Amino acid sequence: MNGNWAYNWVQIMSHNKVPLIGTWGVLSMVCIYGLSALDFTGMMSSMLLLGMGLGLMSITVSILLDSVKTLFIQLWLSLYVLAMTFGVLGWLGVALTENTVLGLVVLMTLMTSNLVHILSTLLRGMARGGFQYDAVPESIHLNNGPILLSNLTTALGFIFVGWYDAQLMDLAIVVSVGVTISYLTTLTWLPMLLLNWLLEFRVGNGKDRHGFSFVAKWLIAHPGLRAMLLWTALILSAVLTYYSWMNMADLVEELMWLAGSFIVLFILFWKSIKLALINVIVNLLALLLTVNVFILVLGLDSISLLLLMIPLGLIVDDGIHFFSRYLRAQQSLFSETDSAVRFAMASVGRPIWITSWVLLIGLMMLLLSDSQLVQQASIIAMVALVIATALILLIVPAVLIALNQKKA
Repeated sequence: MNGNWAYNWVQIMSHNKVPLIGTWGVLSMVCIYGLSALDFTGMMSSMLLLGMGLGLMSITVSILLDSVKTLFIQLWLSLYVLAMTFGVLGWLGVALTENTVLGLVVLMTLMTSNLVHILSTLLRGMARGGFQYDAVPESIHLNNGPILLSNLTTALGFIFVGWYDAQLMDLAIVVSVGVTISYLTTLTWLPMLLLNWLLEFRVGNGKDRHGFSFVAKWLIAHPGLRAMLLWTALILSAVLTYYSWMNMADLVEELMWLAGSFIVLFILFWKSIKLALINVIVNLLALLLTVNVFILVLGLDSISLLLLMIPLGLIVDDGIHFFSRYLRAQQSLFSETDSAVRFAMASVGRPIWITSWVLLIGLMMLLLSDSQLVQQASIIAMVALVIATALILLIVPAVLIALNQKKA
């Protein structure tokens, strides 16, 4: 998609602030009014923990991004997305159940990822010497495609599961409504805030500019250690995947349908069968490893389809952001694989790392929930965060670099 749309959209917002804010404000109040139709009686403790988690996550974002103002942006918009989601659920007549809390866990992961990636890209642009007003459209342009694809795959995944198991349709509705509102918020209120509230002066921050490019450089410079890492990961993955697959024998059909639909979406967005297949393989591996570790930690015999879906969004999200930025590099200035990997690690590695830490802290709060199901959902999401982050920031770059050097 031509990047001019982002610059044009930001220009429209800049010159029509009052009417746009007024229109969005009225629409928001109408949607949020739906809250009056909901009964929160059985969810008050979970909502309190969720609110505390969002507060701690916002503080963590401000510390890791070295920007106090991002704390308020993260917190305000997170609470806004939650309020809007509940309001729309009220208008739709969706009753609040334990599954609703699980849907909020999924929403929390994607919502946080959306905001962190855009804010990180904005600050990286400012670290390279750009003014905030110029960095806003660039950040929207670079992240819109990955965010849209990530939210779309997650929503479609839950809709498919809801169609497969009617008892999970309410969860699918919660996730679909939530991620849609989250995506629209990143295109409306977030850039509008950034056009009216200047963040701290950021020129010269090395962490923003270089990100995790040092990991790619290390992998390129040490082929022996890279090979050892890959063989260790391959053997460990084969063993753990075998055992986790045995524990998920009754869910193979659903996984294959999900994998197939994701491959089609990735091919449509990226126009690359190779990257689509690699990403889905990585996603499946992360999911299988997550399930295996989760079962071992809790001493379970198997896992339900409901819990299997909880980490899906964040696993898919990391891969989409990495491969989208890698593909962008290959299609522009860095057609050579090693350079493209370094570019991806420099631009999107740190946001993935920050998102993982932020979510881990937020999910820890939900471990205090009285609901065993919410506790298990939090644990499996935390396990998925660690595994997905390790795969995307270490194993995937090593594989791409190794394949390139083998081809050369």
